[in-house]
Amino acid sequence: MASDQQSGADGSVVLRDRYLIYPGTPLAELATPSAQAFHAEDKRDSKKSLFALIVHPGHPSRIDAMRALKGSEASGLMTLVEWGATDWPPLNRKVMALVYERPGGGRVMSSITAEFKPIGEADLVRKVITPVFEALRVLRSHSVVHRAIRPTNMFWATAEKDRIILGDCATVLPAFEQPGLVEPIESGMCQPAGRGPGNYADDIFALGASLALLIQGRNPVAHLDEDAILRRKIVQGSFAVLVGEARMSLPTSEILRGTLCDDPHERWTAESLELWLSGRRLSPLLAKFEKRAARAIAFNGKEYSTARELAVAFTRNWDAVPALVLDGRLELWLRRSLDAKDKADAVGEITRDAVMAVNEKRTAAFDTMVAKTCMVLDSRAPIRYKSMAAMPDGIGGLLAVAMAEGTEVRIIAEALMREVPKGYFSTREAYSPENSMMEALFRDQKAYLDRATLGNGIERVLYEMNEGMPCLSPFTIDDYVLDIRDLLPALNAAAKKADGKSWPIDRHVAAFIGARANFDMERQMGDLTLPDPDRAAMGMLNLLALIQWRLGQGGLQGLATWVGVLMQPAINSFHNREKRAAIEKEIPRMARDGSLVELSRLLDAPDERAQDTHGFQEARAAWAEAQREIRDIEAGRSDNARAIRFAQQLAALISMTIALITVLLLLLARLF
Repeated sequence: MASDQQSGADGSVVLRDRYLIYPGTPLAELATPSAQAFHAEDKRDSKKSLFALIVHPGHPSRIDAMRALKGSEASGLMTLVEWGATDWPPLNRKVMALVYERPGGGRVMSSITAEFKPIGEADLVRKVITPVFEALRVLRSHSVVHRAIRPTNMFWATAEKDRIILGDCATVLPAFEQPGLVEPIESGMCQPAGRGPGNYADDIFALGASLALLIQGRNPVAHLDEDAILRRKIVQGSFAVLVGEARMSLPTSEILRGTLCDDPHERWTAESLELWLSGRRLSPLLAKFEKRAARAIAFNGKEYSTARELAVAFTRNWDAVPALVLDGRLELWLRRSLDAKDKADAVGEITRDAVMAVNEKRTAAFDTMVAKTCMVLDSRAPIRYKSMAAMPDGIGGLLAVAMAEGTEVRIIAEALMREVPKGYFSTREAYSPENSMMEALFRDQKAYLDRATLGNGIERVLYEMNEGMPCLSPFTIDDYVLDIRDLLPALNAAAKKADGKSWPIDRHVAAFIGARANFDMERQMGDLTLPDPDRAAMGMLNLLALIQWRLGQGGLQGLATWVGVLMQPAINSFHNREKRAAIEKEIPRMARDGSLVELSRLLDAPDERAQDTHGFQEARAAWAEAQREIRDIEAGRSDNARAIRFAQQLAALISMTIALITVLLLLLARLF
């Protein structure tokens, strides 16, 4: 994404030559947990009230949502006016900026534990449900799931507080900022970065949870932490946790029961909401609870009566699980106390596979065994492996946040290498084409991890699974490179501060190219890892030259100079001294022209290479012959036959010369 920004004379930042963002005018009341808010203006319409959100540097954002929602208007949705990467003087780097129309009223709920004036049931439909339903309808038409519906991300559209609008959903990963309270149980089990895009059923649940808080004017479980809330929702049901003993009318209770249904297959849909809004009364949904065992099972000092509770406990005490599984207690409990024969059979098969592992792979097999056991116990739960908990389509986001924040990624890589996601899909209740596609995706990611060369490894997985992830190379991080078109200009700028010895293509740049380029460059990528320094250097040059040629980019003087300095191994691979001298003289000129393509043609010309090789082979042959003669002479093997033949030839030559002179003298004597 090319940056066409500049700084205004008043200290503002100009986005797309139109929108002014003022770093010196923060708007804390409009900020999100992960994005700062600042005053913004439209140069063409000064009356329009705008503000900008600045994405946390290095973190992925929802580019797909930005593309889809730009300019979309709905009565219950904050309008996204513009977005793009921009220079940001406070950080001395580029950041992602989103410009929104500014709501006329304040935030509905200042924090998830705050108390506020409840919204009466009489106003609920007009001020909240109707506008939010319209927002959901527009979002669905753009194939976007909001995943940030919560009272703290709702604003009053006007100062009169006549309706509510949903706030930003694009600056962070889906559901990244959502409290577990407003998320379905399965999503609440995940790490925030690993919740994945989700679906419209997740937005319906979040709407129901928000309605419950808005009606009461408070969070009824504000005194509990996330783990305690999750366990209560599993045991009591989300409706009971969020509504509690609150009294409300039958229609309000009906919409809350429908939207807060913990079974996603029975939860209300957009069509159900539309029928409710039209006055149709739907069949009431009764809470369904997990099947309870006749006798609880003890684990790590506590007792558990449902498979789902036990699976959650396993993830909290991972290393203690194998003992319970391997001695058969879990299988026996499932079969006898919970009367879950299918689950018991599945756990037994998983256990036998783990026991058969050879000693050196036993630890890995046990970890995989625990992960699969959790999947069997709770088939709707996320993938859980050691400390990792994520939906399959949320693993990429989890990896992105870990890489951006510099935290441990080993466990994520382990889960992919050990094909834990494959076990997840095999335990799903029903096959779906989406699952098949995800399985293929994870096979590709494992293949990248199996190859630790440049362009592969965990870095390749990062960019393959995160469209909105900027390149994290130290050479490009300050330029917010999201698109392959922005890569070479960023490297060109980085040349000013490069030490000259490091390659412009590091692991992140190579992986970014592999994931973002839509043209064939397998040969050049492969050459990067060759053991010969000259061929590896040529691979680096050819790859950059290919990108420049395919994208038609010029003016890369800094990058060309940087690369030219690194080409000494390739220059030295020419045998002809005069040729090397000519190339060394030519490179600075091409660098001044900023042409990596011409530099590649100069150093990788097949005809020139063939001629140099042929000449070198001839020179080597002549040199070898001379060396052999020298050795023969030094060893006293002068070859008499050759000497005699040479003497005879010399004698014959002398004799002929003397004969010619004699004949000539006789002729002269006769004449005179």
